[in-house]
Amino acid sequence: MKTHLFASIVSNLSDGIYVIQNGKAIFLNERFAEIFGYPAPEPLIGSDMFDTVYPDRQSVDIFREVHERLLSGTTPRISWGQPSAKIDGTPFWIEIEARVIEVEGEPAVFGTFLDRTDCKLIGEAMHASQETLRLLLDAMEDRVYVVTDDFRMVYANRKMRESLTGEVTNGLCYSICRGLNEPCPDCGKDKVFISEQPTHKEYFNELTKLWYSVIELPIRMPGINQRTKLAVARDITSRREAEEKVRALSHRLFSVQEDERKHLSRELHDDLGQRLNAAKITVDLLAEDLAGSPGDSTARLGHLSQVLHGCVDSVRQLSSGLRPASLERLGLVGAIRNYCDELTLRHGLKVEFTHHGMEGVRLGQEAEINLYRVVQEALHNVVKHASASEAGIQLVVSHPLIRMRIRDNGIGFDNGLHGAKAEGLGLVGMAERVDLLNGTFKVASRPGAGTRIALEIPIPGSEAGALAGEDTDCP
Repeated sequence: MKTHLFASIVSNLSDGIYVIQNGKAIFLNERFAEIFGYPAPEPLIGSDMFDTVYPDRQSVDIFREVHERLLSGTTPRISWGQPSAKIDGTPFWIEIEARVIEVEGEPAVFGTFLDRTDCKLIGEAMHASQETLRLLLDAMEDRVYVVTDDFRMVYANRKMRESLTGEVTNGLCYSICRGLNEPCPDCGKDKVFISEQPTHKEYFNELTKLWYSVIELPIRMPGINQRTKLAVARDITSRREAEEKVRALSHRLFSVQEDERKHLSRELHDDLGQRLNAAKITVDLLAEDLAGSPGDSTARLGHLSQVLHGCVDSVRQLSSGLRPASLERLGLVGAIRNYCDELTLRHGLKVEFTHHGMEGVRLGQEAEINLYRVVQEALHNVVKHASASEAGIQLVVSHPLIRMRIRDNGIGFDNGLHGAKAEGLGLVGMAERVDLLNGTFKVASRPGAGTRIALEIPIPGSEAGALAGEDTDCP
């Protein structure tokens, strides 16, 4: 009964089982025969295990050496994997576990076989995939690296390794990347792990003297039981240099434009304005000389005097628009107040202008004219496009920044405007003027809800370089 039970259990095992004594196979189960492609195990019993039963001549030496080591007493039990082949030559991978036992008082080896071909192929495929991924990452011109939440760098591709000052293995990222003794001031580690969303930043590396655009996202690394982030950094130095050149060109164009406006303003005021004024005086004197003469010459001269008076006023307005004399005479606050009053008189637009903290703050000529032009363009839009009944301007000093808010209660527009429509509203020009002052510029609007413009610029001479790049809210 026990013999039949044992035979039933062994024959149904998924492992191939063998027992070797004195080099002969004294027991083989059905699964063993099936693994190697034999029709049945019985004809193999009593045959030499290494010369007859085990069919693969290329790997038999490995198989024999392990069994000799077991019988020598070096180790009582051993597991290993090796390539093998079936009796028809089909290659496969086997996993073997063997141990020393006693059969009728003499040493023997009891072993089990498992066909691990699928696992071996999967492992090889994974290894190949990992190697392919490594080759792809090393071929990239972007810098790819992985950092833990305690700043240890655990991976870097070829391009990244070329720029490091130390070894990747457990090197602190801020030290080997940027030569710092403490975490980078612009490190986004906490933001990455809290949001669990990709984050983006641009920074200048003082060590390499290059600008980088970096995307970071949280990942899980096998074998590392802490938070890690993957970063991909692209060298954008050429782009930044090109942007600086464009910015310098825009700065120069605005300066040339203002110089030309100043020249035209003076020409209109000092030349054409004076000529028209002289002509008006001459006409008025002529009208006095001809007073009482017959005909309508006096009336006609009076009408001509009125026309000349209107021309003189127009020239003054044009001259003031090109280069507001009030800006030089009264400063930024006074010039804005004058402009708001003029709009109210000419167009009936109610403009509320408030300012706080501007007393004693004197901006440079460039900052004042650019801020004035932004106000001028924004209120021009309100008059021309917004159909608004009122607008408001707030000018506030909040060291080290100057903040300006411009609002209206007009019809608003789609805040996603691009291209010709946005240029038609002058938004691009306003944004460029603010950018020239190292400031930030934002517009918030939607149909039927009016428009709000918010801008901030650093006060000249203040330490506001970093603050000038922060987000500006549109209340």
